[in-house]
Amino acid sequence: MRLSRFLTDHAEDILREWDAFAATVTHEGKALDKKALRDHAAEILSVIAKDLATPQSAGEQEAKSKGRAEHAPGRSAAETHADFRMMAGFAVDAMITEYRALRASVLKLWTADGGGSTPDDLRDLTRFNEAIDQSIAESVGRYMRQTKKSTDLFLGILGHDIRNPLGTIMMSVEVLIRSGQVSAKAASPILNSAVRINSIIEQVVDFTRAQADGVMPVERTPGNLADQLFKVVQETQVRFPSRTLQLRSAGNFDGSWDEGRIGQLLSNLLGNAFLYGARDGTVTVDLSSTHKEVMFSVHNEGRPIPQDDLVRIFEPMTRGSQSEYGGERREPSGLGLGLYICREIVLAHGGTMQVESTEDEGTTFLVTMPRFAVLAES
Repeated sequence: MRLSRFLTDHAEDILREWDAFAATVTHEGKALDKKALRDHAAEILSVIAKDLATPQSAGEQEAKSKGRAEHAPGRSAAETHADFRMMAGFAVDAMITEYRALRASVLKLWTADGGGSTPDDLRDLTRFNEAIDQSIAESVGRYMRQTKKSTDLFLGILGHDIRNPLGTIMMSVEVLIRSGQVSAKAASPILNSAVRINSIIEQVVDFTRAQADGVMPVERTPGNLADQLFKVVQETQVRFPSRTLQLRSAGNFDGSWDEGRIGQLLSNLLGNAFLYGARDGTVTVDLSSTHKEVMFSVHNEGRPIPQDDLVRIFEPMTRGSQSEYGGERREPSGLGLGLYICREIVLAHGGTMQVESTEDEGTTFLVTMPRFAVLAES
């Protein structure tokens, strides 16, 4: 019996195996009944059976084998299945495992029925595997698109529904200060806390966007990097008036950068240097350049970064061992995203970021970036 006919005649046997396996899949959603577990499995199986029974040219077969098969209008059964599994709490790997189990069940039952022994059977087997792979590609693609859509929605809510009331708090405090109802000293903890909350929001938004898009978004415009960094150094000195901060530069720093992102990068590095560095030490920003690249480093004195932290310092959700540092104690509300975001900003500019930290030399973060965007080779 040809495989397409076998899938039609033995659909119920195959689907019972699907039900049994799907019930064993661990997921974070609620327990599903038999109907929910099967959802669109019958339709997926029917689509595969029809595909096997439909003549296919060599070009169509090659396209399908590479995941480039023409997509019919509307959502496919595999895409709809992805929607339901996502809503049910299935992770994408659990959904893929279902397809693997479906493939195994079909081949086991078909072989037991005598299939797989003729040249036609082998051609059917090849096309069946291609059809399963196509269904997996459709399900995974839909799952990832829906995940990105959810991420974008989250970013919109975070950016609007939290930033707006936070801005109102900050403006209200400033009004109270100007009116004399509250002293600047008394209001300072409120404003500082609001600034920190806003910083955490920015970090979460950047982290989520980088994870969803695979790269930190940057918008380059022509400018002088030294001028841009000098503004950040001035702003940081205001934040830490009792600390010593130096800027040294030599070279040409014209190029194309995302000024906002570069400012965010240096601000994070300087903040870390002051929070972790020696209180009585100097923080130094050094700028230099070559014909094609610009470099800048941030150096602070004090105890070195512990070796265990050094090897994972750019990973997300990672914070240093506070007790090992010689500077001020870091606020416990940090998410451990700052250096990860710094690295992503540098990578988005086509650059590199390194760190060296020793007892004798202190800690230095070195950033190297091309002056202009490097076009990908075609």
